[in-house]
Amino acid sequence: MNAVTMGRGAALAAIFLWGAAQAAGNVAQCAAISADTYVTRNELASGQRRADAQLLLRFVQLTDDHITDDDGEAINGASAIDPVVPTFEAAMRLQQEYSDEVLNDMVGRLNQCQASYPFEFAIVTGDSADMTTVAETRRFIDNLDGRYDQPSAFETKCRARLPAMASAATIDALCTRFTGRGVADTQAVDPNPDRLVQKSLWTRTVAQLLATEAAATSGRAADGSLSLKRQTATRSPGMPQVLRCNAGTPGCANQQLNMPWYIAFGNHDGYLRGTIALTLGLNQVSLVTGRHYMFDQHEFIDEFFYSQPTPGPLGHGFNYADSVRRIDGDSRNDGYYATDAGSGRVRLIVLNTIVDGVDPRIPLDLLRNPFALSDGSLDRVQFEWLKNELASSAARGQLAIVFSHHPDLTFAEYGMFAKLVPIEVTAAELDAELASWPHLIAWVAGHTHQHRIRAFKVAGGRGSNGTVDTPVSCKQPGRCQGFWQIETASLIDHPQEQRLLEVLDNGDGSGTLRGSVLQHGYAKAKALAAADDRCALYLSDPKAVLSGISEAGLNLLCAQGGVRQGTAADRNVDLMFRMP
Repeated sequence: MNAVTMGRGAALAAIFLWGAAQAAGNVAQCAAISADTYVTRNELASGQRRADAQLLLRFVQLTDDHITDDDGEAINGASAIDPVVPTFEAAMRLQQEYSDEVLNDMVGRLNQCQASYPFEFAIVTGDSADMTTVAETRRFIDNLDGRYDQPSAFETKCRARLPAMASAATIDALCTRFTGRGVADTQAVDPNPDRLVQKSLWTRTVAQLLATEAAATSGRAADGSLSLKRQTATRSPGMPQVLRCNAGTPGCANQQLNMPWYIAFGNHDGYLRGTIALTLGLNQVSLVTGRHYMFDQHEFIDEFFYSQPTPGPLGHGFNYADSVRRIDGDSRNDGYYATDAGSGRVRLIVLNTIVDGVDPRIPLDLLRNPFALSDGSLDRVQFEWLKNELASSAARGQLAIVFSHHPDLTFAEYGMFAKLVPIEVTAAELDAELASWPHLIAWVAGHTHQHRIRAFKVAGGRGSNGTVDTPVSCKQPGRCQGFWQIETASLIDHPQEQRLLEVLDNGDGSGTLRGSVLQHGYAKAKALAAADDRCALYLSDPKAVLSGISEAGLNLLCAQGGVRQGTAADRNVDLMFRMP
């Protein structure tokens, strides 16, 4: 049986299970769901979820998982400058040693829920990895596949360029060592958040860099043993030792996600550390450290065709990109796609919001939109494609859900250097287009690392979510209500949660989009992430300088700590909407 046949068989099995779940019409009640009380939100429609509502679709949103090559951050991630530049706050987290273990634990909890309440799919709304390296992406794929050291697109192409008689040592030096194959992620000593050295970002960064690089250069394992054969200073690490086995083998802790899954681009999937658009010389310099950055979108896309055929699909969504775009000369226009779900009743539209176009003011493709940093946007061609998708799905009588990494308020016009970024499509223009279609019920995103749900409400010919306010020309006058804007916290930062979403038809003209917060059970990482969720004090922040380097005034200074988990109305929710 070939891979395509196996993939189709898995898809048919998933559809069979899904049909049985729809007939039951019940909402999921899983151990992984947080204990928060469900809040009914009626900004877009009155009523409440009915007990006999028909389930149209159930799926999982994974986002901002940030599988992290912490061993390479000192040099390849430039983490030594973290305390100086606020834009780079994200690196050197206390909990980042366990990014693989946390994701795999979440996979296991999803599988347990799947056994009783089948999901049709999972979708990863960007930032699957942290530094845009091929090895981090391979670890992410291995995690969801329940495998380790799988072949990669990068190594396959690299080997094809070598002479036929190339030695094993040559192949390893030029190809394999960049992929994470053959060596486990090393294990630094766990940081102690109670130590004084961890109380400010400057000293914490230095302490973590020293501990991590000591582990990388000495090949330190989780049991404290050292071996230079395990060093990861000059080669990329693969899965941690505890997960270096294939799911299903006796005693193996590694688990495969038992549902089809799709992927979307995030800024950390296309830029160094998610912010730096420079490409010149970085991969050449990184030959020494054994890291390879995937600056070309096709490098990232191609890796997802090197995955297990079941549960699939091979390509994990990128296989649905328009065939004409797949073979044209533009290497940056294949990162968005659309497909059907819910027995054809729902259209899934997946956008690519990373700013990756060539700035027309820069003559060479060496520095792409340098002032966009981590912000998002759409190009005009993709926007026209989106409009066509919305029109065609409306004509077919489908509901539609849009997915992307960036939500609207993180688009480039809200960025630090907004006036310097050539913006083709603004967030307001995109919001207005989405709100003009009554069948578009939600825009699901990540990026902000926090739970936040807003109603983009249409009234009197205008749409607003409280920040964006724009005219809306309804395609079906009198029927536009607006749509829900859903942002979900990351799996790397506190509270390390994801989201389950269920679409239900109440049979009375209303629908319910039920959102449930999902929690992992890897206790060690939870404790470190909670300690890490504090305000970072930067040298470039005048208030921080005036307050000194202590954390005594965090409640006044902190811009993120304590808000990522959202309010009750951002967590377990029943979001009401009118059926079109």
